[in-house]
Amino acid sequence: MRVSRVAAILSALLVGLCIAAGPLNVTISESSIRINGVELRSGPQGASGRYISLGAAKKVLGQPQDTYVAGLGVRVYAWRDAGIHAQRGFRGLDKGKIFKLQVWFVDTYDKDEDKHSGKLNGHVQLDGLDITPDTTFDSIRSQLEKAGFAITEDQNVISAKKGEITIFTVETTNKIERIEAWCS
Repeated sequence: MRVSRVAAILSALLVGLCIAAGPLNVTISESSIRINGVELRSGPQGASGRYISLGAAKKVLGQPQDTYVAGLGVRVYAWRDAGIHAQRGFRGLDKGKIFKLQVWFVDTYDKDEDKHSGKLNGHVQLDGLDITPDTTFDSIRSQLEKAGFAITEDQNVISAKKGEITIFTVETTNKIERIEAWCS
């Protein structure tokens, strides 16, 4: 009995390491978020579809490498090696629910939280676009506009928003920093 438990634990650890080490295939739409074919929006029903399931995220990504409180009312589950963060609310309508997923293309340092975001090793499929850490905003701008994304150019950042999905650049560098998908 003890040997089988040890074998099961070692197998689970190795699977988690292999999943996080290889390239990830992330597919994002208004109603679905899949990583390597595993649907993450299988949590409780919300106003605009299902919330993200932490169990489903752990199934494909393993245990989060970090969990911390950020801002007012948010707990972050971070898989830095994968460049994936999920945010759970602990007050208001999103209390107890994972309401946002972030995919990071640049390893950004947050000095307030003293945390690195990590960087995606893989690609994101979004409205027919294939986005990688090497994709520039200008290279997909016209496709984003055709897909119905509203593009906003502020002094410090360019963003493209459609529904609950937003793409952000790294300041004005034309490099994509992250994609956020809200599920509340």
